[in-house]
Amino acid sequence: MRGGWGGIGGRRARAYSRLMTPTPSTAAPEKILRWIMVAVLVWGSILAAGSWTFNHDVRRPIIVFACVIAFLGFWNVMLASRRRRLARGAAPKDRG
Repeated sequence: MRGGWGGIGGRRARAYSRLMTPTPSTAAPEKILRWIMVAVLVWGSILAAGSWTFNHDVRRPIIVFACVIAFLGFWNVMLASRRRRLARGAAPKDRG
């Protein structure tokens, strides 16, 4: 009964296992990056709120949030330059 109609490793077991396992969905890298950037923005907001509760100085959360925004802006500029470079066909060469 092993190879054919049932039992351990049979056709029914294989068909059932194929039905029960979800197919991995391939998410676009841009979509993943957007979600990561949103998460960094939320994290920065929480840090800014925490810095305000330290001594209720308004300058602290502004500095923290400005640094988070500057980081995300720099990251976007680097991604845009990479996109332009890859669109031109100048892929990075391996040194080695």
